[in-house]
Amino acid sequence: MCRIVKTAERILDRYGGRNVFETAENSGANVWFRKLGGLKGFYICENGKRYIVINENLDDTMQKVVCAHEFGHDMLHRELSVGGIREGTLFLDTNKTEREANLFAACMLISDEEMLDALSERSDINSAALFLCLPPEIVKYKLKAMNCKGYDFKADDIENDFLK
Repeated sequence: MCRIVKTAERILDRYGGRNVFETAENSGANVWFRKLGGLKGFYICENGKRYIVINENLDDTMQKVVCAHEFGHDMLHRELSVGGIREGTLFLDTNKTEREANLFAACMLISDEEMLDALSERSDINSAALFLCLPPEIVKYKLKAMNCKGYDFKADDIENDFLK
């Protein structure tokens, strides 16, 4: 887990900042928005070209989350992308690659300072998530990431059926 946190921080420093669309593009990935029906997004690497494809019908928040998640696959699981990593759901806590992509996404989307600020006056995950304009599951993953840095946050189990 801590390896993924360090990888995300290195990527942020090297390719940009918290705008995950720009950071992904700066890294050499192509970010495309397409009509995907019920599919939220997918990642594919073909002939050395990397593509993050996001459902254009998602709201801005979910497009950002899906992009960060798929960018996680790009940075962490590129070798698995033959034929595409296709997903109907995110936050499948039963799958190691999905957990890793979710953790990467949380690190890309929320700085430690933003997380601490969100928690400073809010006593629960849902309130912090509303403040950050992100799903509670991303906030929980961020707390897990911060625990790698010596914090001791108690993040409840992440629901497996998020975004079905």
